[in-house]
Amino acid sequence: MSGPIHYEVFARKTPASGWALQGAVENREAAISMAEDMLAQNRAAAVMVTKEVFSESSGEFKSFTVLNKGAPEQKKKDRPTQPAEAICGSPQELYTAQGREKVARLLEDWLRRYKVTAFEMMHRPDLVERFEASNNDVQHAAQKLAVPEAQETGASIHEIMRRWTALIDKACTRVISDGRKNLFPDLTLDGLTAQIDKINSHPEKAYVLGGGVAKLMKAATTPAGKLEVLLPFVQRLAESHEGWGWAVQVFEAPIMEIFAGKTALTDIMGQEMDLGSGLAILTRLVAGPEAKLVAKIDPVVSRTLPELTGVLADILKLIEAGHFKALSASISKRLLVELKSVRRLRPSSPVLEIETLRALALVMTAAGKEQTQREDIAEAFAERSKTLVSSDFVESLTKDTTSAFGEIERLIWLCENVVGSANKRQAVRWVSGCLTGHRFEREIRDGAKSAPARLSFLAGLQKRLIRAELPEKEAQELRDKLGALGASIATEVNLMMHLTRVGGSSMQKLTLLLGFAAGQSAPLGPVSDLAKAEVMKLLKSPEARTNLMSDPAAFMQLRPLMQAAGIGAAA
Repeated sequence: MSGPIHYEVFARKTPASGWALQGAVENREAAISMAEDMLAQNRAAAVMVTKEVFSESSGEFKSFTVLNKGAPEQKKKDRPTQPAEAICGSPQELYTAQGREKVARLLEDWLRRYKVTAFEMMHRPDLVERFEASNNDVQHAAQKLAVPEAQETGASIHEIMRRWTALIDKACTRVISDGRKNLFPDLTLDGLTAQIDKINSHPEKAYVLGGGVAKLMKAATTPAGKLEVLLPFVQRLAESHEGWGWAVQVFEAPIMEIFAGKTALTDIMGQEMDLGSGLAILTRLVAGPEAKLVAKIDPVVSRTLPELTGVLADILKLIEAGHFKALSASISKRLLVELKSVRRLRPSSPVLEIETLRALALVMTAAGKEQTQREDIAEAFAERSKTLVSSDFVESLTKDTTSAFGEIERLIWLCENVVGSANKRQAVRWVSGCLTGHRFEREIRDGAKSAPARLSFLAGLQKRLIRAELPEKEAQELRDKLGALGASIATEVNLMMHLTRVGGSSMQKLTLLLGFAAGQSAPLGPVSDLAKAEVMKLLKSPEARTNLMSDPAAFMQLRPLMQAAGIGAAA
């Protein structure tokens, strides 16, 4: 007869390393998806999903492999069995940041079921009693800890399970006993300073205060509610005494766990949001001042990264005041992880996706204070850019364009916003394919549109490609294609003949020709070269020289165009 069933996800960072538990869930598809994502994001060399079935008759779990994917395991030389070394040897060690993180991962489903954080569970006697009363949950936790440790050390899995079970029992007994002794204070806002002063002398002051913080959170069942309860206390501490940084850190711990939740921002905001909206909020939290500065320069940033309100605005103020450094670091790390994922930022709008990514890049780069930070940020955005040059994304980006002109402008905009040499080259291929396609050629040769308008359009595209910082070889090929298209249009309408025979003064002719020679009225290439040659002829005429010498103001107006055309010295 079988009891509860759950699925465990293991990973090996390298082919030579051992399996390490990454999480346990009750849903088979969720476990497989978690493993596949780790492989896709290069967070593991190999992954494995096992189905764990608890047998009530034997009191043990039976394990069945569901998925084993990735690099094959490298066989190691046999080594003598080593005695298992405790990762945590005492209940106190469970309360470190690493310990709480492990508890949160091991008991993810249990914590979700009761709508609490690991911090609350470890400080509230009522929750500990409920957990301890469930032998299955205790056994599950002990097994999840024991399996990877046994594989790593070669020690007996049953021996390790007994040790972990004993430690869990000791930790539970401690919290329950301290609760009965009324060790954990009933914190009040008005009496907070006196209470902190009293706790400050206790040898385990963080643990004692943590029990009081968990009591405060008991009345709230939602992430937003928990934050609303905690933040007034943090604000009071931040204003009261510089020596109470340790107390602020105690309050910070459950807040970090709230933000670490997969649906944290959706729960806090009270509405469903896509990944892009979530990253916009997180970026505002860790780079508030930079976001304000960049938003003044770029209106897209203010539109895609809106200012924070409510509890999020309160947290931002505390971060800007120098508090919540661990929370800020955790959010920054999560931002990079999410950017490297394959999830769309704005599934409903590819245009908004590019705008959001650009805004995030500008703000996060501005906030990167160290070289290593900037390198990590650049790497994350290069990884994210891979999704922008995929065929699926490009198709969604261009499908609503009504003309080849609109399509080419979208694709060049894509070139301007992706980062990474490989991604730039792929974006160039999309642009090149559009330029050489029948649809674009048909529209660019459409006699219904005036030749100057078509040439000006090509010149604008060429300028954007120059500013897009593309790989030189690919960029030159695109510029040459645009130049050749411009030349074919100019030839069809005998452009140079019309330009040289146009009426007006020599200064008017010079101004007109310089626009083509400088790449403003037509793309650089054969057309600009011909226009430049005509300008040189005109400059040698007595009439033009006399006009330039007699009108210095006119010469100064033409000088930028002459320099852009590379003929400034000839004047």
